[in-house]
Amino acid sequence: MDYSNCTALGPQPCPERVAEPASVTLWVPAGLAMGSAAALGFARFAYSLLLPEMRHGLHWSFAQAGALGTAMAVGYLFGSLLTVQAERWLGTARVFVHGLLLTAASLLAMALFRDYEVLLMLRFIAGFVTGCVFIAGFSLAARAGATSGRSSLFTIIYGSGAGIGMVLSGVLLPPVLASGWNWAGSWIVLGLLTLITIALAIPAVRSVPPVAAAAADGANVSLSQLRPILLAYFLYGAGYYALMTFVIAYLHAAGYGQTRIVDFWIVAGLAVSASMVLWGPLLGRMRGSSGVVLTTGVLIASALVLLLLQGTAAVMLSAVLFGGSLMASAFAHLDYARGLVPSRAWTRIIATMTVMFSLGQTAGPLLCGSIADYGGMRIGMFSAIGLLVLCIALASLQRESVTQ
Repeated sequence: MDYSNCTALGPQPCPERVAEPASVTLWVPAGLAMGSAAALGFARFAYSLLLPEMRHGLHWSFAQAGALGTAMAVGYLFGSLLTVQAERWLGTARVFVHGLLLTAASLLAMALFRDYEVLLMLRFIAGFVTGCVFIAGFSLAARAGATSGRSSLFTIIYGSGAGIGMVLSGVLLPPVLASGWNWAGSWIVLGLLTLITIALAIPAVRSVPPVAAAAADGANVSLSQLRPILLAYFLYGAGYYALMTFVIAYLHAAGYGQTRIVDFWIVAGLAVSASMVLWGPLLGRMRGSSGVVLTTGVLIASALVLLLLQGTAAVMLSAVLFGGSLMASAFAHLDYARGLVPSRAWTRIIATMTVMFSLGQTAGPLLCGSIADYGGMRIGMFSAIGLLVLCIALASLQRESVTQ
């Protein structure tokens, strides 16, 4: 069968073909990582930097400001639920690229409106499309590395883009926030950066071997035997997101100014990118749930450093450990689950895992926040650590021999 005119971004899904020993270089996952930079670094994490100025300038209450984050989380959940169906209609590559285009549009539109309800809807849209982008990008990275047995390495490199996005937003947004452009100009910067990432990502997408839509469906693969890792990822989402909330709150309560918080952000972002590259070869050699246990253990250590030590050095050490394990642990969960199912079910298991993660993100801050209201911030942080410990325990119970 002739594949000469078949590309991942073509208008029709390509016919199924036997995987060829293609020489896919590391530039492919590096290009795909630009999608991770936009979906996570620009559209999601950077909102934390803009929130204080937006709340002050638009006279929001804390509840209103927090609701925008909730709107994106809900959108992310719905995007995760519908990604598999979207890929059946459009194909993985087109979901990835079109999702990035909509991400850029939603970020640019944030600069144009002051109406609270409109901004709330724009954050929901951003969450929806970035949920689709993240899952599609992960599937593309795994597929690109499959022919050479480097799927774990490729997905780790893909995840490093989140750190790149954090660093760029941490470096570029403070001067804009301090200027007359303020938060509106910052959204424009984020939108333009996203457009640049699309230009960088498209050549990588075109280099990913296409597969038949039916082969990538995996609807007949049972996920019932994956409950331990699914529940573990739910607990990870709950613990990590609650921990992130308390880390920022801790820095404010400890008297650190905006400059120190930005420093924490940049150091954590650099650690995300550097650690993903360092973790890649190691996680690729680890067996079973050991990668999940190790990376999540480092994340727990980042919180313990803040709880048990004091001073700027402790804060920076926590930033290194936090950034060094944040995305690495998430991708260790995803890669472990991916390895338990056949390749045709990769998108489905990643989408299901992401749904569990999104539900955890919704529940974690509510649970740990309620505990903190009664026992204080330290108790709240310890409760988040407890969720991560339970995550490790459940992941360790996952059977590696899963029948299909």
